[in-house]
Amino acid sequence: RATRHAAAIRHRLAAGLITIIGGSEFMKIKKLIEERRQGERAAVSERADPSDAELLAALDQLDGAEFSSIALVTEDETVMAIGGGEGSYVVSITLDDDARIYTLVDPDKSEDHDQDVVVGGQSGSYQQYQCVDRELALAAVKHFQQAGEPSPALQWVSE
Repeated sequence: RATRHAAAIRHRLAAGLITIIGGSEFMKIKKLIEERRQGERAAVSERADPSDAELLAALDQLDGAEFSSIALVTEDETVMAIGGGEGSYVVSITLDDDARIYTLVDPDKSEDHDQDVVVGGQSGSYQQYQCVDRELALAAVKHFQQAGEPSPALQWVSE
């Protein structure tokens, strides 16, 4: 298993998908996509090679109204989508060309009740445990920024 992991890291390094910083691998976020709702219209902006501060600002800007969705895209086209705002976020990661979708969950919340969250300008009903707070969303973003995958320290459901 370690040999496969090392081979995968070498492949990603050779392809320029990751950089080694301080002895550990680092997945590069190549694009930040932000959507801003203006009435019925949506303005989408893309920012190449966003800084850590820009990623955090984008997360903090989510308000569940004017700003209700962002997407982080890695060099290998893995996408983390975050919607919502004001303390309630829906976070998902799409891997393998949409073949696998992982949604972050809060194990302390109910699977049996729904919660309305605005994502991409549309109010949707999500299982309550899929609506996470800023702390969990931020932890997911930080790991995704470094590894380009769901954090094994957090709980995810796969669809």
